[in-house]
Amino acid sequence: MTFFTQCRAVSATTYKRILPDESQAHCEMERLRELTQRIRPSDVDEGRIGSIELNVWLAQLTGLPLSGLKPETKAESIRILVVSGVVLPLLFCYVVLEIYDLVLNWDNVDIMTQNVVMTLTHVGYWFKVLNTFYYYEDIKRIVFTLKHLTRTCVLSPAQRETFHQLEVENKVVCLFYFCLVVFSSTLAMVMLLIVPDNLAGKRFPYRVHMPHFLPPIVQYLYMGLSVIWISCGIPTIDNVNMLFMNQICMHLKILNMAFDVLQRQVDPNIWMVSIVKYHSVLINLRQRLEQIYRLPVLFQFVSSLLVVAMTAFQAIVGDGSGSSVLIYFLFSGVMCQIFLYCWFGNEVFEQVHSHDTHIYSFRWVYSPYFQSKTLSTSAFGCNWHEFDAQFKRTLLIFMINADRPFLFTAGGFMGLTLTSFANILGKSYSIVAVLRHMYGRAH
Repeated sequence: MTFFTQCRAVSATTYKRILPDESQAHCEMERLRELTQRIRPSDVDEGRIGSIELNVWLAQLTGLPLSGLKPETKAESIRILVVSGVVLPLLFCYVVLEIYDLVLNWDNVDIMTQNVVMTLTHVGYWFKVLNTFYYYEDIKRIVFTLKHLTRTCVLSPAQRETFHQLEVENKVVCLFYFCLVVFSSTLAMVMLLIVPDNLAGKRFPYRVHMPHFLPPIVQYLYMGLSVIWISCGIPTIDNVNMLFMNQICMHLKILNMAFDVLQRQVDPNIWMVSIVKYHSVLINLRQRLEQIYRLPVLFQFVSSLLVVAMTAFQAIVGDGSGSSVLIYFLFSGVMCQIFLYCWFGNEVFEQVHSHDTHIYSFRWVYSPYFQSKTLSTSAFGCNWHEFDAQFKRTLLIFMINADRPFLFTAGGFMGLTLTSFANILGKSYSIVAVLRHMYGRAH
């Protein structure tokens, strides 16, 4: 990737841009950035992506052996492997016991829906964990490529500003999703320990057939800790994919800004070739991510369709007990999960294909750097008519490639967009109506 070095050599002396005057909102953003920088700091010059390191650290706390994705000592690597060797087998056994309970109570609509909600969620967790292990070397190469792109292509003050604002967004979303799940699963365990007779093995989220030879207190701790560990592991696995998508979105913004340099004293042909190669690397990254996550995301969306429907059904027919209260927390967690997938996928799609400003963009500060021009529009607006025929041919190649769909999908069947999110809600409502009819006939 020698062209990145070439980009840096050209940009370092020619692309110097003064940032706009700081407004009060911008000052608030700066304070938020300083706060998030204390948690796994990000550094452009070193190619350090703090949001990915933060998520990997959280995943390691939940027992996932994601070693080699961030700096760590040999002692830390051994500790991670030991914790994973203890936690993961216990979690696998717990999911098997949930499936066994589902088989025993398949003919009861109320019990079946309570069990399916958690069983589908936990089976999805294991599907994504095994998929991560299978493609782990590819994931490590993707992380290395993103670090290299950050170190060599984020050059100007405007590009650095974009990088840091996206990192703030990534860290806040990552922590919010994780804390939401931690709170709801911890609350469930507290309620289990307070009223075990009403929840343990009988009501959501602890519909599981436990071995009778285990003492009751051991059963309660096993159920409570298993739900906490699996629940906390789910957002960390999800965030790996979502953070990759948002990193690609950030680099597409950086690529959009690269056309500003053509207005300055730069060799246009060298710069245009570098832009084409940069774009090709991003296309390759998207294809690799699609290859790795297409099946887990497809399973996630199909299962989320059922889980959303069944949690809504349980919320409707619930008896007002503590289990019914926990249903609402699970519902919010699942909604957050599928919304973030669709949101980050939609951000990438709009960055390439939307001709309008980010009206719906979830940003804390409005900035001209977050204008959603398409890549082809940016290319066409670079005063190409002032350059030679070689430049125009290269620009045409870029514009043709830039107009191709840049979309993440769920197994190729559904695009990760906000429209897909709305479709899932609509389909879930239909399933809720069917379940209510079945429940009404049974009673």
